[in-house]
Amino acid sequence: MALLSAADAEQVRKLFSTMTSDVHLRLYTQRLNCDTCLEAERILSELSEQSDRLKVEVLNALTDAGRREADGVENVPALIVGDGSHGRIRFYGTPSGYEFSTLLTVITDAGTPGDRLEKPALDFLSSLAEDLLIRVFVTPTCPYCPRAAVTAARMAAASPRVRAEIIEANEFPDLSRRFRVQGVPRTVVNDLIYLEGALPEAAFARGLGLALPLLAKGEPVDMAALLSKPREEEESAGK
Repeated sequence: MALLSAADAEQVRKLFSTMTSDVHLRLYTQRLNCDTCLEAERILSELSEQSDRLKVEVLNALTDAGRREADGVENVPALIVGDGSHGRIRFYGTPSGYEFSTLLTVITDAGTPGDRLEKPALDFLSSLAEDLLIRVFVTPTCPYCPRAAVTAARMAAASPRVRAEIIEANEFPDLSRRFRVQGVPRTVVNDLIYLEGALPEAAFARGLGLALPLLAKGEPVDMAALLSKPREEEESAGK
């Protein structure tokens, strides 16, 4: 039985028809010890049927270990959006529920030229002097998660210094415990900067700008707390 209804498939086809370039999707999966890998394969298979622009490659994480290690993939199912050095956007877990819409947005962005970010976010990215790993923990039932996930993905698409990982929190409890995920969305940047909830992209970029100078202390940084301070306190905190 198809996962997409006829009406949903038609909507996806219309959405993908706006793409002007191919989008490479690489899925790492396995049959052993992965309860959700088969569903991830089915989702990707049905999506690929909706557009010739999607170039899908399914790899076995065990037998294709060399490729997996080269891609830096540690968990499955793992979906990489983009080819080669451009594969800076990753989904870990099954992109279902609200995260299915996130996947559609990320794919469509990748297949359509143009900046998706507002100027403040682009200005922040152009000033980056260090690499960022943005992890966004999500669940399929969270209506606020797509906003946080799409912002991270668009930052990764716009800057070679940024990588975005969208992680289904329930499927990876060890990661969720490691990064103290108690609610979603929870965004963790470079293991130390954290944010509960979703922000407009300009506010998220400003929060990162305030938080990054504090990483030298090696202590967790609460982005929301930084953003809640008056400007004068923000400036002194970054010194």
